Amino acid sequence: MLEGYEMDIEFIGYVIKFGNYYFGGRTQNSISVVKKSQNAEIYDEDELDIAERVASDLGGTIRKIYVSDKE
Repeated sequence: MLEGYEMDIEFIGYVIKFGNYYFGGRTQNSISVVKKSQNAEIYDEDELDIAERVASDLGGTIRKIYVSDKE
């Protein structure tokens, strides 16, 4: 950390990533993908098992996302 510089970072949840895209959601017959993690389906800490199952089924990877107070 740089001296005199402080930034708060907060864990938001988990998203599923496919290459350069993120999992946006699922309906009965299709899935949606989005370009930005902010628009992705976000799984809470207690939903990690669901995210792991979806990622495994669809061939994606799980990423943690955070938000900071930096403008």
